[in-house]
Amino acid sequence: MPRRDLSLVEQENVRVLMRVLHVRLGSWTSVERALPVSHGVRVDVMAGRSEVSATFAFRVAKALDVSLHHVLTGTALPPGTCKHCGRANEEE
Repeated sequence: MPRRDLSLVEQENVRVLMRVLHVRLGSWTSVERALPVSHGVRVDVMAGRSEVSATFAFRVAKALDVSLHHVLTGTALPPGTCKHCGRANEEE
């Protein structure tokens, strides 16, 4: 059985923060350029067809200017942000 770089929970935390980057930067193309990753890799990671690597998680942390630890634990998610779409909750 192959060994994962990151646990499934850590991978999902990275995907959630990718959605936040999408909202902040305005498009997936901008996210791909900021990381940088290819379109195909980004699509496969977000769809769950490819695992999130430690390198990918590090790039997300760098793009958000937060620590890798905060990305992996999910604490980099701003309070009131939707985990499904990455948008800030308007009710606060």
